[in-house]
Formats: sequence, C-alpha cells, structure tokens
Amino acid sequence: MLSISTSWNVRKKFEIKEMLTELKSTGLNTIEIGYHFKPDKLEEIISCLQPMGLTVSSVHNFCPCPDDAPSSRHISNYYRLSSVDEEERKKAVEWTKRSVDTAHRVGCGFVVIHAGTVEMGEMPYNILSKLFEEGRSGTEEFRQNREQYLKLRKQNCPPYVEAVKKSLEEVLSYARSRDIRIGLETRFYPNEIPNFEEVGYFLKLFADKGLVYWHDTGHAQANDRLGIKPHEDYFKSYADHLWGVHIHDCKGVEDHMAPFTGDIDFKKIFSLIPKRVNRIIEAHPPATIEQIKIAVKRLSEL
Repeated sequence: MLSISTSWNVRKKFEIKEMLTELKSTGLNTIEIGYHFKPDKLEEIISCLQPMGLTVSSVHNFCPCPDDAPSSRHISNYYRLSSVDEEERKKAVEWTKRSVDTAHRVGCGFVVIHAGTVEMGEMPYNILSKLFEEGRSGTEEFRQNREQYLKLRKQNCPPYVEAVKKSLEEVLSYARSRDIRIGLETRFYPNEIPNFEEVGYFLKLFADKGLVYWHDTGHAQANDRLGIKPHEDYFKSYADHLWGVHIHDCKGVEDHMAPFTGDIDFKKIFSLIPKRVNRIIEAHPPATIEQIKIAVKRLSEL
C-alpha cells in the first residue's frame, strides 16, 4: 500500500524515463502521478508504465496540467473548483474530468483534488507564520491574529463553499461513470477549502456519490502547530471515509520534507490509519534519494 509521488523528483528530472527510473530505485513500484505534466509528458508517462513494471495508486488533479491559457497561480490551483467566476469554475470542472479520464486509463481508482480557496485579500497567514517562527505562538498577539484570520475566513467562505459544492456535483457524477473516486485533501493554508468542519460537510453530502477523504500529514501537522485543529482529530472523525494519506514530514510549519527528517511521530500516525488506506510519500526537493530510501524502509516496517 506504499507508493511515491512524482512531485519528489519531477522538478529535478524532466526526462520522463529517467524520472520514473529514479522513482523505482527507491524500492517502490507504485506511483502517484502528480500535477506537473502537460498532455505530451503525461502520454510519455503512460507509455512507460507497463514496460517499467509500474502501477499507479492515484492521480493528483490537474493531470494533465491545463495548457489552454496562462496562469500566475501554483500549478495545482491552475483553475479553482471554488471560483465564484463561473467561467473559471467550469474550466476547473472540465480539467478535473480530464484527470478522472487519466485515472481511468492508468487503472487506479482515485483522483486527489485541491478543492479551492476562500478569497480574503492580503494573506494574513504570513503574519501568523512569522510569529510562529519567532517562537511567539504562545503570545496574545499570535492568538489574536489567528482568531482574526479564522473569523475573516468564516465571514467570506459561503459563496466559495457553495461553488465547491456545485463543482463536486458535476465532477462526482462524471467520476462515477468512470468508476473513480474523488479524494478531498487536507489543505495547508487555513483559508483553503476544506477546513476540518468542511471535510465533514462535504462527506455528508457526497460520500455515497464517490467522495472520500485524503489526509495530508504535513498540512495537518502545520495546522495543529498553529492551534487551529489537532492532527489526530482528522483520524478520529473521518477514518471511515479515509482512502489515502500523503506522507511527508514537517519541522515547525515547513512541510513536504522526507519522512523522518522532521518531527512528526509517524509510528503514532500510522497506528491511526486503517489497513486499506493508500500511503503515498509526497516529499519535495531537496529531499535526497538516500532520505527517501530510508523512509521507504522505515515506513514499510510500521
């Protein structure tokens, strides 16, 4: 049940066969195909899977990456399922459906999504993270900034949550026709969707239509450290709906480190994960091949 995301080495190696060979050298033969690949590169990956003896655990939206218009956003949020601009929301749905097609083609059962963002103007997260990094998370200034941030999110969220609901209705209907489930991922920034309560809200609406929960260890740990929601609460509340976990380590609120190079207690985390659940190493550069191989060995023993 252990696999590795292409997000680890795609930034270092964009020759597809070389990238896949390095992924396989970690000791794993199953991968999650991430969101970095435009249609031509995705076709190359798909053509290599069977000859290289690789299988796919999951596909991360957007896969392929949109190539129909420029975007200044992070590639995983090229279009937002939460957008209140109907044209953009429809584009997000269209390209998510293409990710569903990709999952169907490679024979995996899941597409992982970033559901969107509550637009709040200038990001108050930067103030919060700076205070944390300065060791002031126990101060009244930190608490006030956090509560102001969360209050502002709550005030602004309704139209964006409604847009996600509308998008999921369309995406899930299509995904069911392809026998694919949609994984709703824990997010990093507190103004992103879903927060803890919204995970439950969307599962209540759509669990019987193919929506599942996809946990992210680094994202959840960072939010725990900011005092927003205890990490373990996600497992206590949503374990029955959990079908995938993105595994990466965290030091302070810096995430996507190789497992066992930060300070997450993975033995404790793994004790909370049901046996059926896909476990995907989602480290980013500069994690080294040596760190990944150690992580594979240690995670396999948990």
